Amino acid sequence: MRRIPELAGKPQDLLYLQAETNSLSSALLGMRIVENGEMRDGPEDPSDWPYETVLDAVRDGWRVIKFPELALMLDDKRSYGLGCDFILER
Repeated sequence: MRRIPELAGKPQDLLYLQAETNSLSSALLGMRIVENGEMRDGPEDPSDWPYETVLDAVRDGWRVIKFPELALMLDDKRSYGLGCDFILER
């Protein structure tokens, strides 16, 4: 695979967070991280996750690049999508 020289530095880190609602301060239900080119789930016990909310991750330097797809929401309890998923990068 050919690499573009200006992008040849550190790989992009991604953080996938699933929250209870579409609010940045909503409690998290799940997480997955891609760091240094390696994908892994967060710790099994939610009390060991590095963040309790999306806002906590933002305060730690992560930038939101995708908010939940609100157009897929039927109402505040049901959706056509996967839920209130946020994708962040650094």
